[in-house]
Amino acid sequence: MGLGVLEDKYLGQDVPGTCLLDDLHAKKHGAPVVDPSRPDVKRSKDGIILVPQPSDSPNDPLNWPTWRKMALMLTITYGAGIVGAFGPIIGAGLVQVAENLNTDVSQLSEITGDTVLAIGLVLFLTAPASVVWGRRPIFLIGNVLLLVSCIWSALAKSVGSLTAARVVGGAGMAPIECLVEATIGDIFFVHERGTWIALWSFALLAGIYGVSIVNGYLIQDVSWRACFWIEGGLCGLLLILTILFVPETAWVRPEVDTLAPPSNPSPAGTTDTESSSQNEKASDKQVDVEVGSRTIEIVEQEKPYSYWRYLKLFEGRRYTSEKFWRIATRPFILICSPCVAWGALVYGTTQGWVVGLSVSISLLFSTPEYGYNFGAGAVGLMSGVGPFIATLLANAMAGPLSDYCVKWMARRNGGIYEPEFRLVLIIPTFFFQVMGWFGWAVSAHLLDPWIAPIFFYSVISFGLSLSSIAVVSYVVDAHPHYAPESFATINASKNIFVFGLTYYIIDWLNSQGVLKCFSTIGGLVVFVCVMTIPMYIYGKRARSWVHRTPWMLS
Repeated sequence: MGLGVLEDKYLGQDVPGTCLLDDLHAKKHGAPVVDPSRPDVKRSKDGIILVPQPSDSPNDPLNWPTWRKMALMLTITYGAGIVGAFGPIIGAGLVQVAENLNTDVSQLSEITGDTVLAIGLVLFLTAPASVVWGRRPIFLIGNVLLLVSCIWSALAKSVGSLTAARVVGGAGMAPIECLVEATIGDIFFVHERGTWIALWSFALLAGIYGVSIVNGYLIQDVSWRACFWIEGGLCGLLLILTILFVPETAWVRPEVDTLAPPSNPSPAGTTDTESSSQNEKASDKQVDVEVGSRTIEIVEQEKPYSYWRYLKLFEGRRYTSEKFWRIATRPFILICSPCVAWGALVYGTTQGWVVGLSVSISLLFSTPEYGYNFGAGAVGLMSGVGPFIATLLANAMAGPLSDYCVKWMARRNGGIYEPEFRLVLIIPTFFFQVMGWFGWAVSAHLLDPWIAPIFFYSVISFGLSLSSIAVVSYVVDAHPHYAPESFATINASKNIFVFGLTYYIIDWLNSQGVLKCFSTIGGLVVFVCVMTIPMYIYGKRARSWVHRTPWMLS
């Protein structure tokens, strides 16, 4: 048993996701070391084994220069902020927008449900398309759809037109929902991913909370349509930046087992010089590479691509020999993976309840029957500033902490890393989420001064950031070859849940009141967090079962 993670009797240490990470430093703790002097294993400057092992090609995304990785991450992080803001863009002024369109808040809130449903359904197309044709064209198509949606929404004259425009925007949001996690896995090593996932998570949540700070006053003093015109300008900039700084990151690489013995020596009768010559000749040949169930013919590139080469909108090639329809069905199958099912449960419910809270917060603070009766600008400030600061603090701490913890735990586990080590972040998530939900329920019910419920809303946001990093990093490491499909499953589950939630959250709140409604949510959050305990203990065996079950990933 490695730090509470049960060993697997079928595959031992060959379970996908389990890898040798820090054998050199493990010696200091008296832990067993697995051949630390292997000359064929590539390491970082401080001796950490690089997982996955990069190829020798300069065009391998793992080998890209730092500036290219940084430019890519800053662009898609900016895109995550844009997508985060697009969802609740008029949330702070639902009451005012409803009056302008001659409808009610309940019907207007259903537009959010239609938007997230569109995201969930389109994910089943974007994920397989990115596996077959690459990430870049899917990002670009999504950016175009977002831009079209913003212009259409700003010009909408009816609830029906606004709903249709938002559905188109939901389709454009889908790539950021499921491909950023896979892209991080494409260009960063296991011991680096937590920090970058935290940056992406911060941008996404900052967009959700930050948009309320500005748009509340825009809706109140200018027009709700101005929100969409500004968002459209930001989407146009995102499209330009994506063209310039988000090259294709899909790359098919052979699986290198860092737990296996060193590579076999040259065949008998072959000298080192002859072997080297043969390898040089082979580097220009077409070879078959198998990754999981995917087999593809590739040509190893020797010369680095020029910057202009990276600007191609589409590579014009397939990254897998699998059929599109087979990959498109995999998200439905992956829900049977305990790792993905746990991720869908935790990520889907925690994110979903917060979306439900954001939908209801305008009703709680803008109408006199709930006791506050603030204007849209004040509601935007109250629902944006505190959660924004909480999200900033949580991600600034949790990303580096996640990477540090996995290295620290790997050293005490004989240098061997288990993806389940990422789940320790659920411990603080539990305390912050529980305190936040029950505190919000009680303070809003008692009509405490506005600072009290907003404080607990910020506490909820802090815990939400921690859970997002834990889920994303765990699933990326547990199913590294199937990240797009895994997150299509997780995000589709979340969006379908939110779709249903937006249709009953207002009625639920009106019928049972603030205390019962949000106390029930708090109890459900407790249950979800506790389910992480068996996931941590049996996670390795679950990964082994998925890998050994033919129908799962065939």
